[in-house]
Amino acid sequence: MDIYLTEGEINAIKVWADNTIHGGHWGDGDLMVPEEEIILKKISSMKDNTLTLTEQEAMIILGWSDSAYGILTMEEYSVLRKLKSLVWKRP
Repeated sequence: MDIYLTEGEINAIKVWADNTIHGGHWGDGDLMVPEEEIILKKISSMKDNTLTLTEQEAMIILGWSDSAYGILTMEEYSVLRKLKSLVWKRP
């Protein structure tokens, strides 16, 4: 699944990832599961602001968004809409 992201949306995902990964989501220390590392590598090597994700990777990013505690910027709302539409489109 390809998703086009603005710079603001990319930054929002990075903040969510940082808050989740370094916020002790697997205990009291920093731990990154392989899928999370793959997503971050994909983000850092994106071309033309297009990110290719699997359904599972999109779900991981949606999980990261919980770190915002429901207080979202316009960019965060936008990227959430895009991710959810990709996941809900599946056959």
